[in-house]
Amino acid sequence: NELSDKIYVMSVVGKNNKKVTFRCTEKDLVGDVPEARYGHSIDVVYSRGKSMGVLFGGRSYIPSAHRTTEKWNSVADCLPHVFLVDFEFGCSTSYILPELQDGLSFHVSIARNDTIYILGGHSLASTIRPANLYRIRV
Repeated sequence: NELSDKIYVMSVVGKNNKKVTFRCTEKDLVGDVPEARYGHSIDVVYSRGKSMGVLFGGRSYIPSAHRTTEKWNSVADCLPHVFLVDFEFGCSTSYILPELQDGLSFHVSIARNDTIYILGGHSLASTIRPANLYRIRV
């Protein structure tokens, strides 16, 4: 049950006769590389004339060295870091925001221009589904 720590970028190659062709490109990241995860969000924002990916939340499997037979498929919330990803150059930088205390999985996120809105989600640490709405401006 290993998850990949690569990022996969889907892009439109062409459109014709009601048919859309996509390309999936695998990218290695440098810098603060987010751990492999699921249940996260990634949105594209446009700030200062550039587009960036904003990755937040999710869960990951406990590292192999810490697994036991009873807890082989155990998961943990990812740390509540916000990652800015430059898709063009493959650079990633993480940020810690004091408002985000616990990791959130399976939340909803929406991007509008240079702002991300995050609503809901679930935290294993507190076993709650907070009704908070977070606004992150990039």
